[in-house]
Amino acid sequence: MKRLEERPEKGNMYNSSGSYTSPQNDVLSERAPPSRQLRDKIPARLVLYFLSWSGFLVSFMMRNDMNFALVAMMSNDNSTQKQSVNESQQILGSGTDDQRTIVKSVIISSFYWCYVLSQVVGGVATELFGTKCVFGWSQLATALCSFMMPSAGQLHYIAVIVLRSIQGFASGLTWPAMYAIVGYWIPLTERSRFMSSFQGFSIGIGLTYPLCGFILSEWGWPYIFYTTGTLGLGWCILWYLLAFNTPREHPRIAEDELNYIELNVRNEVNSNVKIKVPWLQIFKSIPAWAIAVTTFGRIFVHYIFIVNGPTFMGSVLKFNFETNGFLSGVPFICSYISSVFFCYIADKIVLYKVLNLTNVRKVFTALSQIIPGVLIYCIGYIDNVYILLTVWFIAVIFITASYAGAMANIIDLAPNHGHSAAVLAFCQTIHMSASFISPLTAGFIVTQEDSIEQWRRVFEVSAIISILTYLIYQLFGTAEIQTWNKGLPVDDDDSDEGKVLSTAKDNFDNTVGPI
Repeated sequence: MKRLEERPEKGNMYNSSGSYTSPQNDVLSERAPPSRQLRDKIPARLVLYFLSWSGFLVSFMMRNDMNFALVAMMSNDNSTQKQSVNESQQILGSGTDDQRTIVKSVIISSFYWCYVLSQVVGGVATELFGTKCVFGWSQLATALCSFMMPSAGQLHYIAVIVLRSIQGFASGLTWPAMYAIVGYWIPLTERSRFMSSFQGFSIGIGLTYPLCGFILSEWGWPYIFYTTGTLGLGWCILWYLLAFNTPREHPRIAEDELNYIELNVRNEVNSNVKIKVPWLQIFKSIPAWAIAVTTFGRIFVHYIFIVNGPTFMGSVLKFNFETNGFLSGVPFICSYISSVFFCYIADKIVLYKVLNLTNVRKVFTALSQIIPGVLIYCIGYIDNVYILLTVWFIAVIFITASYAGAMANIIDLAPNHGHSAAVLAFCQTIHMSASFISPLTAGFIVTQEDSIEQWRRVFEVSAIISILTYLIYQLFGTAEIQTWNKGLPVDDDDSDEGKVLSTAKDNFDNTVGPI
């Protein structure tokens, strides 16, 4: 490794404004092939960011398409939903209104029951097979199920439930898998910004609702699943061509970027030593529980907007189907932009040491739960529809601050040996239960969908849960690396490269402080 001490500054893919820039290759010959020069101008971390962003975007399109498709799959007399009535009578049209409501609830919740159950499986599978296999195969399975959904709907609603359960289980593997790869690829000072790639799911939700409205109007509900399934398969091709578990495995990464990454992530991450996942220590970790509990509150509120939001806008605010789809989707597109902003600010605060890392995580977690909690409470008492929608949009936007807060905190606790995937699996098993508890709670409270009084109770319960769960994190949250994830023996085989890297990293730490 040549001139290793100089790599951190020159390899950084962010400039002073926080934008991605390419690392400069000091040893690149002027006569290098144009293809190599172009390659070196595109950081491998930027490609990974795009794959993560687009992966979650497509994943959430395949997850949320059912929310709107069910409107057409179930027969009713609403004039905005007449376009697939003949088909729906072969699928879910028989039975009373109560029976159809139960079937609809089971179809929606079946995804999330299995999603929660697969979190620990995702952590274990990632340890065994790596992120590339686990994330890729889970997306492929979800896409294939989307293609089969129209046939399943024609067969029986039980077949739809089975496919949704498979999709939920497969989708539950994606988050632990992606968290594991972050520890190998992304230095601490870039980590919050990289976490904004996870907010691709916001774009996915934002695009799904208006897209579904258009497809339903033009072609009917089966084409919703054909569209999302096609997008899923296309993404899988890109993933298998461009994704790699570690920088060392990447065949096209520039040398100076590789050096920069290895200087700025801990030596334990770069080793090939397999360290057993300390599941018992994770289970007993108070900071991990604090993340799980506070994120439960954040997801509870988020899913009120995601799952119940379209119903509220249609039944209480009386928007037609197309307007409902647009207004339901736009806040989530805006929330992606806000997530990039929040994560950028968090990284700058860490870089310039304005606050310590623990306080940074707590401040942004507070923004993601206290502000939305107060605003969702106010929504039930606002009569002016324009003010209500403004407050609604702001609440959804601030929820994304969590990706510079508690969600990024997961990697802070266990950045080494890929154990962040296991921590995420533990936390997700707990906090993702809110993804079905939240809609079920709303369904239990709201028996008349046009009753503002009943919706007001839903908003009040959500506000209380959001704020109270944050207080747990404020008391017990920390960004310190846990004892069970540091100080573990690593076998470098006394290689010269390992010694050079260790020495260079010590020099770097002495210059700018510990990472």
